[in-house]
Amino acid sequence: MSARGFSAALMIAATVAILVTPKDAALNVSNVTIVTMDTHYVVVSRKLKGKSEEVRFVLNSETVRKGNLRIGSKVTVHYTVLNHENIATSIQTRD
Repeated sequence: MSARGFSAALMIAATVAILVTPKDAALNVSNVTIVTMDTHYVVVSRKLKGKSEEVRFVLNSETVRKGNLRIGSKVTVHYTVLNHENIATSIQTRD
């Protein structure tokens, strides 16, 4: 296979991989700080390129919670995106 053919095959494979990846693929945000929280939502703050950014996550009955979660806690959040909302699958304090 020529270099041009190989490059074309690689581009096609990458496109297919993107298309078959589910929209609710699991993601995570590490080492963020809880800014606000209630029984249905948690808002965390993180630094991105020197700027603070707040991200909101939906908490539901399936969200696994570990540690003493309170405002000011450093946490890691695992989540999926569903209907343009960040749904937390787990949230835990960082030691």
